[in-house]
Parts: sequence; C-alpha cells; structure tokens
Amino acid sequence: MPGWLADAPLELRETLARAAAGMPGNVALMHLFMHAATSDEAETVLGAAARRLRSAGDDPGAVRLVALLELLRANPQGAGVVRSVLSGLDHGRGTDGHEDGLAYWAAAFDRAARQNPEASVALYALGNADLLASATGEIVDRLTDWGLIAPEAECLDIGCGIGRFEGALAGRLRRIVGIDISGAMVDAALRRTAGLPNVEFHQVTGRDLSGFTERSFDLVLAVDVFPYLVKSGQSLADRMLSEMARVLRPGGRTVILNFSYRGDLEADRADLLAFADRSGLKVVRNGTADFRFWDGVTFAIQKP
Repeated sequence: MPGWLADAPLELRETLARAAAGMPGNVALMHLFMHAATSDEAETVLGAAARRLRSAGDDPGAVRLVALLELLRANPQGAGVVRSVLSGLDHGRGTDGHEDGLAYWAAAFDRAARQNPEASVALYALGNADLLASATGEIVDRLTDWGLIAPEAECLDIGCGIGRFEGALAGRLRRIVGIDISGAMVDAALRRTAGLPNVEFHQVTGRDLSGFTERSFDLVLAVDVFPYLVKSGQSLADRMLSEMARVLRPGGRTVILNFSYRGDLEADRADLLAFADRSGLKVVRNGTADFRFWDGVTFAIQKP
C-alpha cells in the first residue's frame, strides 16, 4: 500500500488510488459516495490525500485529486443522490429465475426514475444533467467515429431509460426505437423527446425482442443494461444476444457497453467470443476502454 494512503479509511483506499491514477472524476466520486459515511468525510479524506500525495512527489496524482475535490464541491447533491438511488437497487441480489429477476429490476428502475431521472440511467452522473449530457455525447461521438451513425440508419436502443440517446441521435438517424422494462423510464423518455417524429418507445417484457421482425435495424445498442440480463440468468442473456442478432440487418452491428458486473473482463470476453462462434458473427470490439467520462467497456459484434 502506498504510504500516502496509510491514514485513509480502508474502504476508500482503492477508489483514492484509482482516482489518483486517472479514473474518471465523476466515476471516482460515485464510488467515494458509495463508501464514505458522509459527503463531508469524502471531502476531508480527498483533501488530506491530495496533500500527502503532493508531499510524496506525485504532482499529477495530486492534481487529479484536487480536481476531484472541486468536482465534489460543485455537486453537493451527489452523495444524497447516489445513496438514494442505491437504496432501491441491490446489485448483489440473486434471482430465482428470469421472471423474478426481470420483475425485480423493473420495479427497482421504476423507483429510481421517479427519484432522480439522470442518476437512474447513469449513477456516475451524480444527478447532474450536464454530466449526463457530457457522458452521452461522448458515447454518441464514439458511435459516430465507428461509422455506425448515418442518416439512413435505424437503431434499436435496448434499456433506453429516460431516452437520452433518442434525444441525442434523433437528428442523425432515420429512426430510433427505445425499449425498456420500466414503465416509469418509458414515461420519462416520452416526455423528454416529445415532438421528435422519428422516435418510438415501447415498454417490453425483457424476455425477447418478439415485437420486431428479422433484419429490422442497422444498429442495436445496449448501454449499461446487459449486466442486468446476466444477473437475471445466463440463459436469458444468451437468448437476448440471439434476438439482437436476429433483428440486425446484414452488416449491422450490436454494441454492448458493459457486459456484466462480475468484475471479470476475461470471462465477459470469453462469453462474447463463444456466442459469436456459435452464431457465425464477427467480434469487432471485445472489452475495450473507449471513454473519458465513464469507465464502461465496449463489446461489439457484426452480422455478416
């Protein structure tokens, strides 16, 4: 353990070390708020760690922690938002099968959407609409860089939440369809994108994509939603991968941002490769880190 961490609370040391090494600041704050007793404790610990790190000669790390301290002070609502949303989301929860898992997550995200819409779809936004817009914009930029956004393209957004990608992409695509198991999320999305003629939303069961025909979309997007399918049962996750491939047009691509919350990137990569091999699909990105505002990783498969 580095000496500058010696006086930090044990439960905060890993986050402090990762923040000093370059973890996105808003993500680091989210983790600090998850483990610190209070926002004041997080602020005190951050300030002390920055001073010790500078004394140890690590100016870049100290600069990052000072910037994190400034971000904390600019988001006084952050700690309360993180704790409030997490109080209704048990990420360590097991399930008794698909129905149990999907019903639990639908109810949990109904509550989260009503508590804080921005945090319900991206806890690392800390309830700050500007932070969420920056993270969303960065993802849109990467999708564009990869050649997936075009005026003639049609996109299916699985787990659309409050419609952040529909709002960001409607002007760049022919059509975008958002689906979610949470009725409260769909209601929020409809309100936020009212008046956009090429946007649709549907509440779905989460068991399949039976409402869509084969070869309907050029892009299938799943941003931080696939982990909840994995938690609800590997067979459900496999079925949804097959369904996502089914609705893709030839040459189309499925982009999954975060495959699971298992904390085992190699297992996630192996699972995607195995599915692609069974299905005759091409893996084009397999667990790559592509973002500054978020620590999510990218998985993408292409249909021949």
